[in-house]
Amino acid sequence: MTQPIIGNASIGKYDVIVIGSGAGGGPVAHLLAAAGQKVLVLEAGPNWYEGLDKPGAPVPRFSNDELKFLGRRFVVPNPRVEPRTWRASEADGDRTMIGEVNPLAKTVGGGAAHADLKMPRFAPDDFRMRALLGDVAGATFADWPVSYDELEPYYLYGERALGVQGVAGSSPLEGPRSGDFPMAFGNEMYATRLIQEGAKKLGITVAPYPAAVSSRPYGGRPACSDCGFCSDYGCPTNARGTPAVTVLRQALLSGNCTLHAETRAVRLLTNATKTEITGVECILPDGKRGTFTADRYVLAASPIEDARLLFLSDPAGLGNSSGLVGRNLMFHLHTSALALFDERLHSHRGRTVTHFIADFRGKAGDPKRPLGGIVEISASGGLLLEAGVYARAMKLLGGYDGRKMLRLMDQSPFRDRAMALAMVGEDAPQLTNRVDLDPAVKDLDGIPVARVTYKNHAFELSAREHYKPKLLDVLAASGARFVAPAPEDDLPTTAHIMGTLRSGLDPKTSVTDANGRFHDIGNLYASDGALFPTSSGYNPTMTIVALALRVGAAMVDERSPLRALPANPLGATA
Repeated sequence: MTQPIIGNASIGKYDVIVIGSGAGGGPVAHLLAAAGQKVLVLEAGPNWYEGLDKPGAPVPRFSNDELKFLGRRFVVPNPRVEPRTWRASEADGDRTMIGEVNPLAKTVGGGAAHADLKMPRFAPDDFRMRALLGDVAGATFADWPVSYDELEPYYLYGERALGVQGVAGSSPLEGPRSGDFPMAFGNEMYATRLIQEGAKKLGITVAPYPAAVSSRPYGGRPACSDCGFCSDYGCPTNARGTPAVTVLRQALLSGNCTLHAETRAVRLLTNATKTEITGVECILPDGKRGTFTADRYVLAASPIEDARLLFLSDPAGLGNSSGLVGRNLMFHLHTSALALFDERLHSHRGRTVTHFIADFRGKAGDPKRPLGGIVEISASGGLLLEAGVYARAMKLLGGYDGRKMLRLMDQSPFRDRAMALAMVGEDAPQLTNRVDLDPAVKDLDGIPVARVTYKNHAFELSAREHYKPKLLDVLAASGARFVAPAPEDDLPTTAHIMGTLRSGLDPKTSVTDANGRFHDIGNLYASDGALFPTSSGYNPTMTIVALALRVGAAMVDERSPLRALPANPLGATA
């Protein structure tokens, strides 16, 4: 059984309600609670951390179980009862697919609970793409209302609060730092050494990838045991610095925060002019409806669910005088290359990704080096995934053979000899890529589901074609026996979701201001990836955390938000 109410349940009146407990919500709750404000965090998913609000290490109810996480969807919504719908354009009709559309974990800790928590900072140029690129036909590139320099102190604080390992200065694109990573870099995968040797022959640099994974005991959490179950799994030892066991836990330990799990926000209530939020209507753990009130409210449920809630609250979209609520949705375009080696790589062991290549990020305006993205050197999957690959291949070739299956599993040409390079390509923001409500499809609670309209722009597609052969070249130079581009799908599966509530200085061309406050609604804020004007070519989680810290700090002290950062990022968890 899970615990629906965690933290100080005796708080009578809340100053702030935060909707979402992940990388966008946890940091805001942490800063507000540290400043003495009374905070209620609403999380639609269950809590799988026993003792999250008690002294001593919380006990996570996670395990290294493929069937539990991948087969039975322990933390990810089941698309049979909580689907999304999809279409590439309005010309396709109401929808072309009903099911799973780039989901995130629905649990305390949010999407970060099942991520491997690679935590790079965005580069300084990523915040000024409009200035660098100018007009791009069919795209809506914009400069961020905050610069790298303004965000840098929050990056540093977030790295220390979550416990990020890394090597300062290892990436040629890295911006200036005001302090080092809080811990040294951990173990590297053996397969990475092969890629380093091959990349060196081509003049390409391989660098350690920052990650919120403990390389030593840190903040009351143990060092990583390199068990290999990172991406798509919850961490069974708390070595991964998810928001649940770091910033959210600090908020709960302060006594100023209450967390209601299994409590789904379904409507924002407003005053008559729709310029102020007056409450949040929720579906409670027992299925009944209830309303929570506070002075201010923060959306941090993910860019898709944030937009969905605003449309559920008003068919025109709350805070939508700009017409941009739900628009400029970005996912990142993954371009992958696969390789099989003669030797066993053991790439299923250790962290999913330990190193990356920055050379394919490119440079704005350079046709010889178009803006692609960083390249992850990643591992293969687990035993069940491997068995599924062989079973499908046998079916295509004439039928299942148990003896051949046993030999293949023993030889393991896929799991134990495979390696992949995956480029996280920057998506061009587009008005036509958007989230709204499906007019006919509803979820298990009878609520309209989010409809995603999304099609890639020539901007990222051309970058894919430019860099795809270069990925193959690196793998071949590293000694692979077989290399091939990975299959490409129109439907993204990156779990990188950005845009929908663009931040900016002009209310006509943005939904929120530089501090995450809605232009149209004075007591409503956003604090997750929905704020991103552009997507960069890096994993977004560290920038979501930094932005959320900045939003929370500005809510405490709008004139001097840096003063709201506590002196000790580890607080009571140290």
